[in-house]
Amino acid sequence: MVARRGRTWRRRRRRKDETRPVSLAHEESFVRFFRWLHRNGCRNLPLKPAVFPETGRGLMATKALKHEELILAIPKRLLITIDAIMDSYFAPYIERADPQLTPTQALAVFLMCEKYRREESFWSPYIDILPEEYTCPAFFTEDDFRLLPNSLRGRAKAKKYECHKEYKELAPFFKMLADLFPDQEDAFNFKDFKWAWSAIKTRAFDVPLGGETCCHLRDSGDTPTPTMFPLVDSINHAAQAKIRHRYNEKRRCLESRTETVYRRHAEVMNSYGRADNDNLLLEFGFIVPGNPADTVTFHLVQDVLEYLQPENNELLERKIMFLARNNLISDLTCGVTGVSPQLLIVLMVFLCKQDDEDMWEDLRTGHFEEDGPLDVRARKVAGRLLSLRLRTYATSIEEDEERLKEVTSPCGRLAVYCGMERKRLLENGLKMLQHSSKVAIAKGVLRKLFSGR
Repeated sequence: MVARRGRTWRRRRRRKDETRPVSLAHEESFVRFFRWLHRNGCRNLPLKPAVFPETGRGLMATKALKHEELILAIPKRLLITIDAIMDSYFAPYIERADPQLTPTQALAVFLMCEKYRREESFWSPYIDILPEEYTCPAFFTEDDFRLLPNSLRGRAKAKKYECHKEYKELAPFFKMLADLFPDQEDAFNFKDFKWAWSAIKTRAFDVPLGGETCCHLRDSGDTPTPTMFPLVDSINHAAQAKIRHRYNEKRRCLESRTETVYRRHAEVMNSYGRADNDNLLLEFGFIVPGNPADTVTFHLVQDVLEYLQPENNELLERKIMFLARNNLISDLTCGVTGVSPQLLIVLMVFLCKQDDEDMWEDLRTGHFEEDGPLDVRARKVAGRLLSLRLRTYATSIEEDEERLKEVTSPCGRLAVYCGMERKRLLENGLKMLQHSSKVAIAKGVLRKLFSGR
């Protein structure tokens, strides 16, 4: 007789299940997609699709992966490239286009056409597994934009405007394509273009393949053109992960080798580059909690000088020239490790009463009394700058957590999370400054005690 499990065991099992990835390999669309890969020479893949608790849909290792192990070899015929477009039914339309299309526009419209062709399209199994919607700015509504931090809202709206602008430019070209899908209602609408454009912007790679230029396209020069890489584009971002992609001219395939070791059932990931959450949201439609590249930026004039309000304009000008000459104005930030050294040096220079460039140079090179009066004052001012920035947000982190219960759209939730990450950076920076102030006070007390002896 098997002993009954207790409540504690069931709770532990439930928590364990919540952290496990869920395989998608059995779903019909993925079965069809992997059969398509296999038929076209992409076999023995050590990866399968799965949903991960923290990153969403990605790729799971089906076995332990070693350093420099070949994990993917995608034949060129499976890639949606400019060459593939120019070898298809689409080429005559590209050649007659006036004005000429950009590579991104050509790829987006071709992707739309292949989606309309359904089963007739060679890439249909791949297109069927692409997300129907994305969380990049092109999919944001006005309500979603309002949930973004003020400093990011304008840049996000500019991305959506870019999508609209490229769609409007294609109006004459869409008229040329009308004969392709006479039975398709509302073909070439903005919704479908937004889907295709976002798929390219968030998933395409600029890996040089050779011969990927076209005289009939605008801006198709020496730089690599965007290419859709089936399966490769399902790999999620992690700052520390590394996969090396290289086109093998002899085998005519894109080879991907991992430079990270993975255990079985782990998510295989790759770094999209060192990018903060603002740029990850704008370019790819996601953010990374605790992103090591994330920072909140402070500006010399509108933040530092507006708070300090220096009166001696001649001395102020000399200090600014000194800081600019030594490239100290470019990183006035608060990141995951707290306030940047440059911000503290800038504050110490401005708080220094002496008109002495040699003393400023000592501050720049770190030759000053740590936890001394000037250092302590700079940390206090830095704390006030962080507090003032926190007050510019209409809601606290606690209020944002309540708001998340009401926001239902994925884009809206992403916008709220983006603001929360910024506030966490500032709050963490404040805690670190407060801790260093307590340490400085304690050291000061000890110095007085020992000096009294």
